Amino acid sequence: MAAYAYNGKSIIIAGSVVIPVHAKLWKHYTQPSDRWFGILVSDDPRVDLRPLQESDELTLRLSDGNEGSFTVDWASANPAAGPLRIKGLRQPPF
Repeated sequence: MAAYAYNGKSIIIAGSVVIPVHAKLWKHYTQPSDRWFGILVSDDPRVDLRPLQESDELTLRLSDGNEGSFTVDWASANPAAGPLRIKGLRQPPF
């Protein structure tokens, strides 16, 4: 049976920038398999997430090593403080 959610430690990879985060990810079983969503919160509230806006590709690596590409809803984000609402681009990493 496929997993429909993940809640745990992860890292954001944007070029040479690596930021530890806590990820709450989900997909709905009635949605296509490549549609997933989530919320990312930096482990360190002092970390400025604005440099992520400059990256062409953002990757989320879960604690088991699986990775997924995503976009951020910057319109609803406060990149200086988070959390970030994300949308997966391809198959979910969980």
